[in-house]
Amino acid sequence: MEKKEFKKRLPIVSLLLREKKFLINPDFQIQFMLSLAIISILSMSIIYIANDYFFQSYLAKGEALNLPPDHPFFLMIHEQKRFMAKVFITVAVSITTIVSLWGLFFSHKIAGPLYRLQQYFQKALTESKLKDKIYFREDDFFHEIPASINRYVESTQTDKKEDKAA
Repeated sequence: MEKKEFKKRLPIVSLLLREKKFLINPDFQIQFMLSLAIISILSMSIIYIANDYFFQSYLAKGEALNLPPDHPFFLMIHEQKRFMAKVFITVAVSITTIVSLWGLFFSHKIAGPLYRLQQYFQKALTESKLKDKIYFREDDFFHEIPASINRYVESTQTDKKEDKAA
């Protein structure tokens, strides 16, 4: 029998093609992404303030030298300040977007296993015993949890078999 191999797609491609549900636990994931975006925006704001301070200090030096307002020094500083503001806005929007998307994919690797656990135990409530083993996706976090749960379920089933034999 022939084994089919599937090429794994990049998460961003899966998101764009809507192949996966990335918001498994929206409350947690949106809060996680927002906190990353806020950290990104705060960091970029600090850099912007430092950049503004740098230009203001040069403007103050030009004034201390009693240069006229139309001096090429002041024109160059204002031109560079405008250019840096454009660069800053472009970089800030790019970084915030990238960090937010990264937060979506990263939180998916946390929310997915928790959702799977919830479904597993929800199923356990309706069935008298757990038959299936629990598994997480290859790229998820917390792989030690299903291994522990599976060992526990196996040990309880072994204990029940021993009790019946006695």
